[in-house]
Amino acid sequence: MTVGEKGKLTELQLDRRVRERLLASGTLSATTIEAHLASLPDVEEQAEAIAVDQPALGGAAHAPRVEPELDDEGSE
Repeated sequence: MTVGEKGKLTELQLDRRVRERLLASGTLSATTIEAHLASLPDVEEQAEAIAVDQPALGGAAHAPRVEPELDDEGSE
């Protein structure tokens, strides 16, 4: 398996779609991926939580949607 500079995997090799192909063909080993992931720094403490409305989960943060009234033929 060829890797980028200084033995690091390239961004292309880390792309999930490419990585799966490389693993399936045997060009990339799971051990190499695991070693790369283990070498990444833990930056969880630097993360900031962001609140995102998720109306599909039942929380309605906005005014209720008003549907147009339709006649018998489906026109407004």
